[in-house]
Amino acid sequence: MDGTEGEVWMDALIHSPGAGVFGCLSESTVFSAVGLEHGVVTWPEEIDLAPDAMYDAIKAHGKWVLSG
Repeated sequence: MDGTEGEVWMDALIHSPGAGVFGCLSESTVFSAVGLEHGVVTWPEEIDLAPDAMYDAIKAHGKWVLSG
């Protein structure tokens, strides 16, 4: 770990018509079931975020903005 910290903005993705599997994260109970598995942000039903893309965006910009 290199101490990199940042934010992931998912609102536009979660609430978009093209949200796909991420659409269920609009329910607070599902979203709050977030966890880390081997350093990867995950939710039930095998939903996860790409750790490499997240790291690169946060390292460069301090945040990762996901859109639908």
